[in-house]
Amino acid sequence: MEPVWNGVLTCDYERTRPQASHLEWDLYTEALMRWPLILMDNPTPYGQLRRAGIVDIPEPTHRNLTSTWHRQLASLDYAINLITRATHDRDVAGAALDRVDAARRQGDVGDLTRALAAATAAFTRVNATHIVNWLLPEDHWERLLTDLFGFRDAALTCLSALQLPATPGHILATQIQPPHQSEEATAADIEAAARQQEPTTPAADLITQRTRAARRREAWTTAALLAAAGNDRVVTEIRAMALLLGWAADSEERRKELRERFLTAAHAWCYLTDTDLSRITAADLQGEDRDALR
Repeated sequence: MEPVWNGVLTCDYERTRPQASHLEWDLYTEALMRWPLILMDNPTPYGQLRRAGIVDIPEPTHRNLTSTWHRQLASLDYAINLITRATHDRDVAGAALDRVDAARRQGDVGDLTRALAAATAAFTRVNATHIVNWLLPEDHWERLLTDLFGFRDAALTCLSALQLPATPGHILATQIQPPHQSEEATAADIEAAARQQEPTTPAADLITQRTRAARRREAWTTAALLAAAGNDRVVTEIRAMALLLGWAADSEERRKELRERFLTAAHAWCYLTDTDLSRITAADLQGEDRDALR
């Protein structure tokens, strides 16, 4: 996101993704403008399209939408609902791309065209979550954790530890069961307890590294909750924050995987239908006048 100039913020994918195709820019700008509708059922568009790859957002629109969203994110119920809906969107997009792959293998252009149209709509919803890269309330969370821990370095370390993909296979199998800790316990104390449970063999492989990261995440989550003990509102916000940061990291991993699958399928469709790849848009894949693209 570019700095505010003349009351307008600009999101310029031409600058941040200079090697992207016209289709990629179109996918990103469409998802960006629709994120309020997709993520919080607010029909207000997030800015206006200047051209493929560039969106201009009036500062009042940005401020109103993000402040509303940030208030909602402090609610544990909302955070859980958001994650559930976003996970469902990913599952729908994955299933749609499975149907695209099946049509490609069968060489059925008609089925491929229909499947790709559905996949385009499904992936647009998933792609809206790329805003987690800059629109989550991380500055607020940093201040909150700094107040709880007493110093900024601990807050930053905690935020970093919580940004681990939150899929059950990564986290649930490696949760620590620390002994009872007093409210005065520090994150370092809890993390040390976690380290004592690690394998004594060198942490050379990815599974062991992720296990350590998962234990570290659990340690810092526990430390933040202990620091907030006695203030139910802050405890709830910490729980929501921990869920959201894990979801955001996981969401980015899965979104990028689905993006690459989608772009591969779109390129294959262009080849099979003799369509100009350099001019294709998301709307074209969903059924608008394709003859003009050939």
